[in-house]
Amino acid sequence: MASFATILAATVPVFLIVGAGFFAQRRNWLTEELEVGVIKLGLNLLFPCYILSLLPGNPALEKVSTAGWAIGIGFTLVTVGFAVSWLIGLVARFKRGGGLRTFILCSGIQNYGFLALPIAISLFPGNTGPAGLVFVHGVGVEIALWTVGLWIMSGKSGFRSIINGPFVAVLVSLILNYTGLYRWIPEILVTTMEMLGRCAVPMAVLMIGATIGRFATRGILLDAPRVAASSVLARLVVAAIIILCSAKFLPISADLKRLLVIQAAMPAAIFPIALARLYEGQPQVAIQVVIVTSLVGIISIPFVIAWGLGWVNP
Repeated sequence: MASFATILAATVPVFLIVGAGFFAQRRNWLTEELEVGVIKLGLNLLFPCYILSLLPGNPALEKVSTAGWAIGIGFTLVTVGFAVSWLIGLVARFKRGGGLRTFILCSGIQNYGFLALPIAISLFPGNTGPAGLVFVHGVGVEIALWTVGLWIMSGKSGFRSIINGPFVAVLVSLILNYTGLYRWIPEILVTTMEMLGRCAVPMAVLMIGATIGRFATRGILLDAPRVAASSVLARLVVAAIIILCSAKFLPISADLKRLLVIQAAMPAAIFPIALARLYEGQPQVAIQVVIVTSLVGIISIPFVIAWGLGWVNP
């Protein structure tokens, strides 16, 4: 079982890289075009390469049922997260047209990949299972985001938006894994994908900081006490408890339990900021949710993971 010091050592560097991205953006070292280009590079090349080098032959995916559980839990828990955020949003007196839809979307979905992945890699260096399951679990999260989440924001779903580089890479990887065809991939191609894939995680985390830096205008948190309290309650308390209980009581693999403990500690995802802008939501509310849960997460993540791993005891 990882000690608190080990978990702290795994999480602090992630936030230091986020801080580096924030600093770089505020110093105008990163233009918006460069940021968009790096994000596209990650989604279309680096992360697919990382997935294709990580999933095929991964011991955590030996059973088809493990992949099914990971995808199903990803979809279900995010949908439940939306419901929790909706109830808390109503109690906090958010109204439609006044930030309710944006609050539900942002507080309902955790940063399931870009933050969870480097923490999983650092916490379990000799075990690729939790890191590999990040992407399989992410398929279910993406389905929930682009169906239920988009319906919340716009009244319609966008299933086609799920078809992106990582999604396709996961599907191809699962096919290669369960058919055994991955054994026939030339070693030189595997090495190339591994080299490209190693760039994916640090670049993605750096871009999280840059995104926060771009949208975090001066005074963004001055009028945010209601959003702050409600989002922390929804994302870091109620949703975290539900995810931890799922990890404790569901009949799932030990690696998936470990991943869910990490997911329970994660702050709000960043991408809903873009959806709030695109679908006439309240981007300021989205930014407040992300910043507040991330700041609280710097302190809470090591405690939640340390306690969660001990309680779930995978």
